[in-house]
Amino acid sequence: IKAAAPFDLIFANSLKGPLIELAPGIATQLATGGRAILSGLLAVQADSVTAAYVAAGLCLQSRDDIGEWSTLVLQRV
Repeated sequence: IKAAAPFDLIFANSLKGPLIELAPGIATQLATGGRAILSGLLAVQADSVTAAYVAAGLCLQSRDDIGEWSTLVLQRV
């Protein structure tokens, strides 16, 4: 899979801890303009997950909260 990088889209549905741990790797595997869609996290955890991806070089494009759950769309610029 790594040989096929960079990717235009990466989707991860996981918990806060693994999503934060994956931030640097996901950011480096995204193509310029590529997007990462992250879900499986609680809305109260979204800010800390967003901060990890922003620190890895991505920009938050949107955040959608549905009840207690949040989905983040980030882009590599």
